[in-house]
Amino acid sequence: MSEYLHIIIWFFLIEALSFISVPFIRSAGNRLADGGYSVSRALGIMLVTYLSWIFSYILGFSFTAVLIAFFLLCSVSIFLYRKQKFFPGRKVLVVNELVFASGFFFFLLVRTYLPEIYRHEKFMDFAFLNAVIRASSFPPQDPWFAGGLMDFYYYFGYLSVAVFGKLSAVKPSILFNLAVALTFALSLNAFFGMGYNLTRGKIRYGILTAVFGMLLGNLQGLIEFVSVYIRHEQALGGYYWSSSRVIPFTINEFPYFSFIHGDLHSHMLAIPFQLLVLAFLLNMHFRKNEDSIFENSLALLMFSMSLGFLFPFNSWDFPVYFGLAFLVIFAFYCGDYVHNRNLFAAVAKFSNSMIFISIFSFLPYLLFYLDFNPQAAGGFDFVLPELRTETDRFLILFGLFLFLVFSFLITRLDSRRKIVFFVLLAGVSALLSKAWSIPLLAVLLPVFVFSLLLFLKDIPERSASGFVYLLISAASFIALLCEVIFLDDPISGEFARMNTVFKFYMHLWIFLAISAAYSYYDLNSHYAARSGNRKTLKQFVKKGWSVILVILIICCAIFPAVSTVTRIKEMNAEPSLDGMEYMRELDRGDYNAIRWMQANIKGSPVILETSEDDSSYSYACRVSSNTGIPAVIGWARHERFWGRDHEEVKKRIGDVSLIYSTGSEEEAIELIEKYNVTYVYIGTLERQVYDVNTKKFENKAYFEPVYEGSATIYKLKKNRKKDVMNFHF
Repeated sequence: MSEYLHIIIWFFLIEALSFISVPFIRSAGNRLADGGYSVSRALGIMLVTYLSWIFSYILGFSFTAVLIAFFLLCSVSIFLYRKQKFFPGRKVLVVNELVFASGFFFFLLVRTYLPEIYRHEKFMDFAFLNAVIRASSFPPQDPWFAGGLMDFYYYFGYLSVAVFGKLSAVKPSILFNLAVALTFALSLNAFFGMGYNLTRGKIRYGILTAVFGMLLGNLQGLIEFVSVYIRHEQALGGYYWSSSRVIPFTINEFPYFSFIHGDLHSHMLAIPFQLLVLAFLLNMHFRKNEDSIFENSLALLMFSMSLGFLFPFNSWDFPVYFGLAFLVIFAFYCGDYVHNRNLFAAVAKFSNSMIFISIFSFLPYLLFYLDFNPQAAGGFDFVLPELRTETDRFLILFGLFLFLVFSFLITRLDSRRKIVFFVLLAGVSALLSKAWSIPLLAVLLPVFVFSLLLFLKDIPERSASGFVYLLISAASFIALLCEVIFLDDPISGEFARMNTVFKFYMHLWIFLAISAAYSYYDLNSHYAARSGNRKTLKQFVKKGWSVILVILIICCAIFPAVSTVTRIKEMNAEPSLDGMEYMRELDRGDYNAIRWMQANIKGSPVILETSEDDSSYSYACRVSSNTGIPAVIGWARHERFWGRDHEEVKKRIGDVSLIYSTGSEEEAIELIEKYNVTYVYIGTLERQVYDVNTKKFENKAYFEPVYEGSATIYKLKKNRKKDVMNFHF
């Protein structure tokens, strides 16, 4: 019963943030129909996470530090509320609470049938989450490289989960699944808010945007359905997998895939925080006839910190949203120039705004940057022609959205001059596509140029359509950029641009989903205003268009429906929110031993457990993953990818094997002290992988058994340990 109480406390803490954050979000969202309430929880999580992180440098990362951060935020919120005297209206509150609750409890139900923190990269995510929870200072210990730090990784996503885990005392194995459901609900609510605010308070279009953003798949879902259930062909990785591998040698995730897949990756956790920044940008876009793009200093600070939060959360997002911010601010001060005809003042104010945003998106996170030492990226390289995306693959991914966006843009061809220009642009794009061997250029270059021109034309008005033009042009530009260059990381050969497409295509989905939903709203309004009683050719075209749209939506709805059912059926798990329950049947000895460690071992001592050269994606390193206690070496392939020295990784794998198998106490002790090992874990897996010589561990002068069962845990006695704390690799 106490565990349920902790979950209830966790939920009400999250709920409280929606109200606590209202005074903070008011200034930065005062031009939005919902006052920014749809993203208030995301802002609250960001602020509590940030303050807890700051206080950890003084008090250590502890319950006390998080509690102080929470109460400080409450105190400032009360002070601001007394000054502002503002609270969202009943309609905004009720609708957003219903959207959030629906999303949360729907996906919480899904997670109860998909609870396992196992397979794919869930061990990695859980290892990072547990390492952050155990951390007393930042950056946290690397759970898979004893003596190393997580200074190579953007860990704020796990920190945002850990903060509320500490505050509510929810077990990490339950917290993992709660975090997936929460992120789904935050994202659904934020997408709803974007549609609601773009259409100035129309609920049905907010719902449509939420459906497009979070509840639909791509057309591969239909193709795979035919392949598996009609042709009865074998599906590699299960029905749902191929929808994320449409473009060869890349990953093409979209929100519903990420959530049904269930890896607690940073790119998934970041979705609501991207939408938070997008909501602030929309508010800035709507500000007209004002001297400054920000209402006040608080609005500047909230936007800048939200933008800056993206880098330590999921670094790939920051340059995209900084670029959008640049364009929105540029448009604002261009509009200022159009109205006031003072070029010098407009340039000066634009420069000041960008300088302040740059400072306040960087300076609050300075301590993170001082420690951040990524080693996995080595500049940029050019995409080979044979690896570029074919048009049909791109249409499979975004066919529904592109159909609506194209239709929306075509309605802007309202003069012969525009039609001629667009036809010429399409022709030139087709020629360049052929000449440069970039298939997507033929489709996306006209869209990019035309939408960008429409955005620039809209600068004096800065309408909702203008913001959508910006999103369309940004999506087109990013897609084309991925056809030309990629981030050079340790993955090479045919898969070289895998991570670049993987990370940036999530932005495409977000931008195009919002744009497509608004496009439908605009087209619906457009035809409603021009419809008459007589049946005309245009009405027949509209009906044909509507039939195509319905077919596309149905096709895209196949993936979420079928993947949810098949994933639950394949998992065949007993309903639970505890992600470790699977281990009871897989290896009860491991389950009991790890539960003992979670309850009895504090801090981050080093543990010895199984690891092999091909350990990645396997059951190896299950102890460090489920506890956050650093292992000598974890998933070797991943550590190499993150920039660890290959020879050092290989040496550690060999040393782990030697410690287990050697009959020499002296040799074992020397290696154990080299890596500052405190605990030696011997379970079924260790006995299977190594020829374990247990006799040396039974020497009570060196070791004491602290846990005995089908798995045994030995602790090195303190008086035998040498001072080797200065080894850091």
